[in-house]
Amino acid sequence: MKLEKLKNPLKALADPTRLKILLMLEGKPRTVSEIVDFFILSQPTISRHLSVLKNVGLVKDKRAGQKVVYSLDTQKVQEICLGICACFDCCKVRIQK
Repeated sequence: MKLEKLKNPLKALADPTRLKILLMLEGKPRTVSEIVDFFILSQPTISRHLSVLKNVGLVKDKRAGQKVVYSLDTQKVQEICLGICACFDCCKVRIQK
């Protein structure tokens, strides 16, 4: 993965709230209201964070009736992690093992 492709996902991951959302979604898919209940933030604020995560491909959404369920795109997260490691020679040896 080229460095330029890592820029936007890393910016998204730099925000502590978005990182916490991703960690929540790793456990199981959740609706916006489930995520809002965890934070002391408004629903529009959480929706904006989810939009950023979705725009960089870290989160997928699926309509379930009137609700939208968000889930972690594990393949994209793995690509980013491997892309970061590929930037550093010290990590390349461990990836190849």
